[in-house]
Formats: sequence, structure tokens, C-alpha cells
Amino acid sequence: EEPTPPNKVESAFIYGYRSFTPQGSVYYIQAVEEIPEVADPSEAVELGLNSRIYSFGEHPYTWNGGASTITKWDVDSITLELSVGGLLSFATTSIAGKGNPFPPLFLSETRAFFTNLAEGQVIEWNPGTMEITTEYAVDPLPDLGMDVRVYTEAFKYLSSDGKIIMPILFTTPTTCCDIPTRGARLAVFDPGTGSIDYQIDDRLFAGEAFLRQDGEFLYNIPPIDNSYIFPYYDVDTETFPSPFGIARFNSDGTLDTNFYFDLSEAIPITFSQNIFFINDDKIAINYVATEDYEWPEAFEERTAILGNADVNFQSVLIDINTREVTPFEAFQNYRGAFLANIIDGTNYYSTTSVDRTFSDLVRQDGPSEFTVLSTIATGQFQLIGKLW
Repeated sequence: EEPTPPNKVESAFIYGYRSFTPQGSVYYIQAVEEIPEVADPSEAVELGLNSRIYSFGEHPYTWNGGASTITKWDVDSITLELSVGGLLSFATTSIAGKGNPFPPLFLSETRAFFTNLAEGQVIEWNPGTMEITTEYAVDPLPDLGMDVRVYTEAFKYLSSDGKIIMPILFTTPTTCCDIPTRGARLAVFDPGTGSIDYQIDDRLFAGEAFLRQDGEFLYNIPPIDNSYIFPYYDVDTETFPSPFGIARFNSDGTLDTNFYFDLSEAIPITFSQNIFFINDDKIAINYVATEDYEWPEAFEERTAILGNADVNFQSVLIDINTREVTPFEAFQNYRGAFLANIIDGTNYYSTTSVDRTFSDLVRQDGPSEFTVLSTIATGQFQLIGKLW
């Protein structure tokens, strides 16, 4: 009799993380049928230092920051073994030398995009054939009129009408104490015309990234640096935008002018450490209350609050409709969390413990309901993606 051929694995995930070592963060990827309870680097493919992990369709993609290349990986449908399926160099583009560019946006199996708006460039490449197809020259980021530590596009999101929308992150001025400009920025790139449009929302000083809720709305949240404005900069607190304002964009990338939420109207906030997520119209935030912290007098010591174990950080859920505030204890063991991916409508988060000794990969089952799927000691999860 003919031997029965092995069966294709019914479903598989790509599972990526980094391990902290004295030499730096070493990255790993692994294709698994079930997410293991504990990450085991000995069973994964080691990517080395200065890497990043992405996923689209049935293929993982990894970025090598030292070589400015992206690798496409094939996954055996029976053994789940990983093998190199293609390599693409960006050494001749403005992405070269960017150790950690923000993730590309995969528009389809044949179209993906990297951006460097500081130099006015959008790079289109084909993730199927692993070729650069078009380099678009676009208007660069508008001059802010002030020196800041960071000024760049943040994560990319696909609008409902096929455009790429990017919130622009910029920090407070590097010197004290004037702020000559204001307004959260948003870039909208049209792959059909190769054109870019910049929008400004002056209800906010600056935004950082989007939090997605149900695929319908994108919320532009404030960066940590916003917390330094009122303690140190010469602004009129009555007329200057709240450092803790949140704006909302519709799925087509247009600003929802009927929505504005100020966190300080719900909680006595002086420092925003982390906004974990928005789910079921509830914001989960880790913050420091005004009565719990006195800012140092010296401008140069403004970041002393970061990593200070003596500061009373607390986490709550805030209903954006009713302003009701309730305790949020699900992440009480975590200092930070970011969205690792959305799979079949379910959110998966990579967390960092308060003492930074471990990271959990957790699945969100509701505003306050979470399931820990996997743990890694002295490391952090980077991605969980469904291959098929």
C-alpha cells in the first residue's frame, strides 16, 4: 500500500520575540501550531541583533537594520519549518541606515510600502517577487519651527478607501521654555495618485499613534512628552490645548470633528505613562495623579518620573461616553503594553512587567478580561500573526 502522506497543519501562527542579552536584544521567530506557554529560543530561528518582525498572509517578513534588507520567509505547511523565500535590499533608498523603521504597510500580495517622510520619500515594493517597484517623491514633513527630539511618521493604517494614513509623532521642544507651534499632524498618502496630504488638528498639541476600536474608528492619543508641557513650558493653560486630549478619525481617514476627549476631565492626571487600549468605548490608561507627584524644578530633570519605583502609578478604565472611571487591575503587573496584532477581530498584546523581568503575550477577551498565552523571561514579545 502507498504510505499515507502527512497532513498539512490545519492552522499555524508566526510567533516572534526578542531576548535581552548583554550584547543587546536578540530576535527570534518560530512557526507554531499552538502558542507555547513559555517561549523557547532553542526551538526558534535566531535573527540576531537589530531586527524587526512582520507578517502578511502566509509569510513572515523580517527586517535587518544593519544591512537594510528585508527577508521573506516560507513556512512548510507540514513541518512548519522556516526557510528563506526572498531577500530585498533597501540600501539605495532613504530607508537605508534606519535601524528601526516603522513597519511597512502591506496593501496586497503585490504591494507594500515603506516611508521616510522626513526626506519626502515613499517606497513601494512587491512582497511576492521581492522587488522595489516605485519610489515616490512627496512633500516632506512640514517644518515645525522648533527643535524637537523626535519628528516622524508613526505607524501606518489602511483607510476604508485604500489610502495610507500616518499619525505624525513629535515631542516637546528640546530647550526650555517656548512652544512656537501646536496641532497634531496626520499624513494621508494616496497609492493611486502617489500624492500626500498633511492635516492639522489644533485641538491637540501633538499626537503619537492610533488606537483602533472595532475597525471603525482610530483614536489619536497623546505622547508621553505632552505631560511635560504645563510643568515646564511658558503656555497659557487656559487657551493652550490640553496635553491629554484625544482625537478620533473615521475609517476613511477623515477627522471626526464631533469627537474630542480630554483625559483630565475624567481623572486628575499629571503624567500619562501608557494608554493600553480602547475597547468597548473604554480607555485603559496607566497614569500618575496630580496629588501624587511634584515635578522637579529643573527642566533637565523632567524625565526623572520614568522608571521611578517610588511614584504611585495607577491604572483605570474611562468610559469615553459617560466619563465613568473604574479600577483596571488586569494589567497591574505590567508597566507597559502594546498591540502585537489583531487576529480575526481579537486583540493580542505584548506586555512588560513592572520590574521588567518578564513579558507576557495576552489575548483580550473583553475590556477587563485577558488570557495569558505565553511568557518569556528577560525578553519581550514582538508579534503574533496567523499564517493560515
